[in-house]
Amino acid sequence: MRLEYWMLLFTFLGTNQRIFSQIQNLDSLIEVESKYVQEDTIRCKLLIDIGRALLIKQTNQSFFYLDKAISLAEKLQNGKLLSNAISAKATGNFYLRKFAFALNDFQKALTINQKIGNEQGIANNYNNLGLVYQATFQFPKSLDCFLKTLAINEKTGNKPALINVLGNIGNIYFELGDYQKAKDYGERALNLLEHSNNKSALSGILTNLGNAYTHLKEYEIALSYKMKSLGLNQEANDSNLIATNYGNIGNVYMLMKKFEEALLYYQRGLSLNQKLNNQKGMAEMHSGLTEVYLQLEKYQLAKTNALTALFYSKNNQLYNIERDNLLHLSEIYKAIYNYDSAYYTYQQYIEIKQKIDNADIQKEITKITLLFDFSKTEDSLRQEQMITGIKLNEQLLLSEKQKQEIQLKQNSINLALKEREIQKIQILKSQTDLNLSQTQNKIKEEKLVSAEKEKELQVTLVNLQKAELDVQKGEIQSQKNQKLFLFSGFGLLAVLTFSIYRNFINQKKSRSEIEQEKNKSESLLHNILPFEVAQELKEKGETTAKRFNEVTVLFSDFVDFTKVAERLSPEDLVQELHECFSQFDEIISQHGLEKIKTIGDAYMAVSGLPIETKNHATNAANAALKIVTFMQQRMQKKSHTFRIRLGLHSGPVVAGVVGVKKFAYDIWGDTVNTAARMETASEPDKINISDTTAKHLTQNFNLVHRGRLAVKNKGEIEMYFLEQSK
Repeated sequence: MRLEYWMLLFTFLGTNQRIFSQIQNLDSLIEVESKYVQEDTIRCKLLIDIGRALLIKQTNQSFFYLDKAISLAEKLQNGKLLSNAISAKATGNFYLRKFAFALNDFQKALTINQKIGNEQGIANNYNNLGLVYQATFQFPKSLDCFLKTLAINEKTGNKPALINVLGNIGNIYFELGDYQKAKDYGERALNLLEHSNNKSALSGILTNLGNAYTHLKEYEIALSYKMKSLGLNQEANDSNLIATNYGNIGNVYMLMKKFEEALLYYQRGLSLNQKLNNQKGMAEMHSGLTEVYLQLEKYQLAKTNALTALFYSKNNQLYNIERDNLLHLSEIYKAIYNYDSAYYTYQQYIEIKQKIDNADIQKEITKITLLFDFSKTEDSLRQEQMITGIKLNEQLLLSEKQKQEIQLKQNSINLALKEREIQKIQILKSQTDLNLSQTQNKIKEEKLVSAEKEKELQVTLVNLQKAELDVQKGEIQSQKNQKLFLFSGFGLLAVLTFSIYRNFINQKKSRSEIEQEKNKSESLLHNILPFEVAQELKEKGETTAKRFNEVTVLFSDFVDFTKVAERLSPEDLVQELHECFSQFDEIISQHGLEKIKTIGDAYMAVSGLPIETKNHATNAANAALKIVTFMQQRMQKKSHTFRIRLGLHSGPVVAGVVGVKKFAYDIWGDTVNTAARMETASEPDKINISDTTAKHLTQNFNLVHRGRLAVKNKGEIEMYFLEQSK
């Protein structure tokens, strides 16, 4: 039984994604390039675009333009354009099956992109290297390159490139016979493609997944994927792919031994291939019908279809189908006791089988020869690179020597300049010493003049002091009278000052008591409401409900709360809830969440309001993980406590204050209801999150896919278990 396998060998990233659209404008591009004379980046891009457009049909002509682009990019010292041109030339060598040259060029482009830090260029180069290794049957090396591409694309979030490389990795594992991993990577690509408009790629991924599941003998799942692929191709009205889908579905039904269903799809495939005049498809469908009728022991119908399949397979050199149907004919003739024909057709079967076996041996020899030639050419290129590297090192050493000689000359010049500077400093010092000596002599002369004047001043001061003594004697009596008056004034002033100070102390104490009461009321208000809402309420006397487009709501509930409560006294129960919820309050505060309320044993919080944040889902996830850890640790220490389950969902809500007495801050909206449903659908010690929240989380979390589960009043919702961070 031959399964149709679609090799999703995706295009060379960054090289020929635009080739086919460029071919339509090729003549105009060539005309523009011939008239454009400036040697700049615009011309370089033109040369690369023309080279890419010529890659498939006129590869040698393409190299002419790409070599010019490489030379110009080197002249412009533009690493990105240089790597693009070299990558495009590598693609041409790949088409010409010159794999060693393609490998060498892709490695050159990779080195350039690594130097300039072009992450997407690095990812594209690794992807292309993986395709070269895949074409030369070096699957482990190919896989290593694809995995490096995957890591970079996951980091940059390039979704189309991520889908591409996941498909490539799945193909490698399929080639290696690891159908489990082929399935895993196919499903990762499918998750990214399901909500995209790329129906063609989605159909291919679904078919590949169906084939992987078929090899794993999980036929029901394989059938569901192949049916979905058929539906997409019917929407696109792609008759060729629809015909292929019919055959693939018939093959699965055949393996499931559901012969009537297999018969139906083979007949549909045959009818469509006849309309398309696809003789290969007709041979495959007749071969499938032969197997069905043979199993149903309808030997005449089996014989008719086998002969028809044989006719088309011989005309189109479909040796595998010819071999299978000769064996079927031999079995049919044997079943209807026509032993001569059975023997004759069996001989033909042996001959064609030997022919196919010889062809397979020749293919293996060709593969070994190809690998030998590839290794030989690769070694030759490496030797050239080594020689080039040695020459480059010699040039670097010569350049370094010249730099050292120039540095020595510069040091000599600097030394001479320093000596001149020292001479200048010495001359300046001599001039300064001379000026200092002249200044000191001048100061001495000025001091002598100053001393004469000081003597005259002292004589004058003595005379003034005598006059002052006479005046002081007259004023002493007057001062005695003034002192008596001043002492009386000071007493009155002291009494007044004490009165003012006592009044000030009393006012200060009153203000302090008022301030303490005000702080208590504000603290109570902030405990009830978020800070921003409390401020609005104080300033305006009311608050306005506000819409938040993106938040994450956290719900928790204790498992078997009633049973545990029955074993505790009311006081112990309340104390247990208080200790648990107090720790929850501490955890959500650490991660920036806002507590909304508790309802019995349920706890509700939200991330992303009243101050909006992009990391609302990440903060909520980290808080939920800490709550689970806390409850698990508490369970180990205490016999009478609770197990917990949590739920998270992200989306829009409206938040505001309810009522005017005993008011409370609350949130409303379908997001709240869905979060509650996530908690209900969770399990003990588990955090159940919706697909919406999962998309907000980074790769630092472990998400276990649960599939689509039914939710009350919501239908089916995609869910995940959130586990401890990686």
